[in-house]
Parts: sequence; structure tokens; C-alpha cells
Amino acid sequence: MRFKYFFFAVWITAVNNIEGQSKIKCDLVEISNMTFNKSPNIKRNFYAIQNAEGELQVQWSTFDFRLNSELSYQTGRLNLYDADPRSQYLNQSLNSNSVDFSAGLQKRFRTSQIAEVSLRYRYNNSNFPYNTFEEFVGPFYGNHTGVLNFSLTQPLLKGRGKKIVTTGEQAAKLIIDKNKLDYEFTNSYEILQMGIAYWNYYTAFKSLEVYIQNEARVRNVLEITKELIKADKKPESDMAQVSADLTSQERLTIVAQQNLYNARLTLGRTIGLSDEESQQLDDPVNDFPVVAESGYKENINKNELIKTAKENRGDLKALQKVTEAVELQLQLAENNLKPQLDLTGFAYYGSTSVGNGVDKTLTSFVHNQGQDVGVGAKLTFAFALNNNLAKGNYSINKTAASDQAVISDNAKRNVDLNVNLSLNNLSNSVLILEKAKESMGFHKTAFDNEQIKFQMGLTTLLNLMLFQERFTFSELEYLNAEQQFSNAIINLRHETGTLVSKESPDFKVIQNAFYTVPNTEN
Repeated sequence: MRFKYFFFAVWITAVNNIEGQSKIKCDLVEISNMTFNKSPNIKRNFYAIQNAEGELQVQWSTFDFRLNSELSYQTGRLNLYDADPRSQYLNQSLNSNSVDFSAGLQKRFRTSQIAEVSLRYRYNNSNFPYNTFEEFVGPFYGNHTGVLNFSLTQPLLKGRGKKIVTTGEQAAKLIIDKNKLDYEFTNSYEILQMGIAYWNYYTAFKSLEVYIQNEARVRNVLEITKELIKADKKPESDMAQVSADLTSQERLTIVAQQNLYNARLTLGRTIGLSDEESQQLDDPVNDFPVVAESGYKENINKNELIKTAKENRGDLKALQKVTEAVELQLQLAENNLKPQLDLTGFAYYGSTSVGNGVDKTLTSFVHNQGQDVGVGAKLTFAFALNNNLAKGNYSINKTAASDQAVISDNAKRNVDLNVNLSLNNLSNSVLILEKAKESMGFHKTAFDNEQIKFQMGLTTLLNLMLFQERFTFSELEYLNAEQQFSNAIINLRHETGTLVSKESPDFKVIQNAFYTVPNTEN
């Protein structure tokens, strides 16, 4: 029997240890790092960066070497007319074979020139026994021809210049930078939401403690009432009032438990946890920040905070990158209004050789007889008379540039306003917190005094219950004031771009970001 009890005790201890290990520590820094890894919004913004990098690779393709080649074989039979003089040497049909091979390599440079090297080789024979010089060579005597070409094209109007040719590449790089900066701001926003959810969870946790303590105080009043009734100092009817109040407080405790459960799952949702993981969140570890330790001052320089925001906020920097990209597209659209005028210089070398055999194939490029060498230049002009496509694209891009300027100005205006609002909320939350703390102290003193008076029979039960409810309400108001102050700190941090710090290639949150206001002193 003793062995069974011992085994049962060991089993219970093991189960408790396993449950304890499965809990997720609810520490602000740890769950912040968890948010970076699990938040769906953060993951999607990271994928946006990868997508933009893929788009840059697409733009690089403009400057890829382009190799094209072609190989063809053809055989034919021509039935000759009786009047054809060749028919006297052939049996009424001319049989021919030919092989054509061509290969070219083209490269567009970032300086806008286009270079191309091409090679063409042709082999043909027929059963006609004479060559073009009326020399008898026999049937199916091969003819080899090889030509090597080189050309360099310089755009003179449309498409001229490195800045125009690399517009797509430069815009893609700007979009990568833009997405990285959006990624930074998204990290900050998600940590803001996580911080607000944490303080809500912590407030719900502390509120439950208040309701439990409140319920205990009502039970204490119930016991005191029983003693006073026994001593004939209070009527029996007071028991009904106290019992009704206790039942009401028990109901509020149950509601507080439900609020705590909801707040825990909401925090898990914000972090990016599943339902099962959210339920494993342990009790909150971090307490509310303290005004005296937060670095808050009544004369915080609002202009310095706005300056800090404009220097640090990723969304503002991202908008600047978009503006630059839109301006590049506008310059390209303006260039496309011009006609196409290209100057091409070219050189070619060719040669022929006759005979069968592989060696004849190669000698066709070096054979002295039949060599053909030349250089030249040409101008190519093209222009759409109405040019509606270029004009329409220019109009679209010009409108986009104007719209982007409005977006940027509006974003800067909102940053100014949001920093101002956040600072004002912080200042008001400090005042509210001080008043809530002062009010809670007065209500506690009043309740303690009323409890003594009730025991002495100097006040009614109704007054005692009223003072008790006021004290409980003041405790909850103080918790709400602390939550408001905590939210005001992280909100100001977010609005000034100082909530999250980037340490390449990772992001992190230091605990002071949840407890101190941004430092505006140089």
C-alpha cells in the first residue's frame, strides 16, 4: 500500500513538471521575439521582399547575353523541262541537298549600346556535275559558305543613355528597399499590437485578483454580520443583503475569469499562436511601467519627437523610395515620346570553299578564294505618327508622380499629428494615473474606517457595502489608468519609430522600449 501511495505521488509530480514545461513564458521580450517568428503579417511582408528581389532578377534579364541558333536540312528534287540545257547531263531530275546553320550572340549594355555577333554556315550540293564556272566536278560536289558578322547599335533618341536603359533595374532596387522598410514598420506595428494585447492580458490578470480580494472582503463582512446578529447588534435581515452582495461579487469574479481567458487567447492571436499554443500562455511576468522610472517629463520637446519619427520610421522612408521609383518611370515615359533613331555600325567577313569532307567545312572561313570583307553603317528611324501609346503612358506616369507627392505629404502630415496625439495621450495618462492612485488611497481609507464603524454599530450595512464597492471600483480604475499609461508609452515609441531596433539581419525589442519614453536629448 505504501508503495502505491509513493508511486502515485511520483506520477503526480511528473505530470505537474510536464505541464509546467509546456507552458509558454509570458515575458515581453520573449513573446516579442516569438511574434517576429510567428506573425502572419510579418511573414507576408518578408515574402514581399523576396518577390521584389525576383522582380529585380527579371529586370537584369534585359542585359543578359542572348544566344540564338538554327540548324536546318533540306533535300529536294526538281523535274527539269525538256528545254532546260541541264537535262542533257541529268536523267530529267535535279536532286539537291543543303544544310544551314546560324548562331548569334547579342548583348545590351547598361550604357544603351547593343552589340551582336553572328555566324552563318551553308553547305549545298546537287547531282549536276558542273559548278558555276562550268567546270566538271562530278555529281554531289559540295559547296561551303561561311559568313561572320559584327554590329554595334547606338540609340540616338529613344532609349539613349544609361539612366533610361536601367530604369527598370533601378526601380526594382528601390522597390526592394521600399519593401524592406515596410517590413521594419510592420514589425513595429505588430509589436505595438502585441504590447497592447499583453497589457490588456495583464490588466485582466490583475483585475481577477481585485475581484477575488473583493469577494473575500464581502465574505469577511458576512462573518462579521453573523457575529453581530448573534450579539443582537444587527437584525437578521442584514444577512439577506450581505448574501445577495456576495452572490453578485461571485458573478463578477466569474466574468473576470472569462475576460482573462479571452485576453489570453487575444494575446496568442496577436503573437501568431494557434489555439492550443495560446492556451499554454503562462501568467504575465512583467508589471506595469512606473512614471518615475519611465523618463517622462512635462516639458518633452514635441518637435524633437517629430524629428526622431521622420528619421526612424520605416514607412516614411519606404514612401521616399516609391517616390524615386515613380520619378524614374516618369523619365522613361518622357523618353518614350521621342522617335526611334538608331545608328548601327557593322562589319562582315565571309569566304567559300568547295569539295566534300569535314576539313572543307572549316576552311570555308579562311579560304583565300571567294573571300568577302566589308564594313558599313546604317540609320534606322521609326516613329508612330499619333504616338498615342507613348502619350498615354506619359500621362499615366505624370499623374502617378503627382499622386505620390500627395501621398508622401499626407503621410508626413499624419506623422506630425500622430506624434502630437500620442504625446498628449501620454501626458494625460500620467495625470489620470496620479489621480486614480490618489482616489484609490482615499477609498481604501474610507472603507477601512467604515468597517470599524460597522463593527461598533455606528453605521449601516448598506453604507459599508457602498464604501466597499467604491473601493473595488477605484482599484479597477487604477488598473485601467496603469494600462492606459503603458499603452501610451509603446504607442509613442511606435509613432516615433523607436519601438523596434534592427540588428542586421534580425529585429529585436529591448525591454526598455515598453517602459521608457523616447529620449530626445542629444
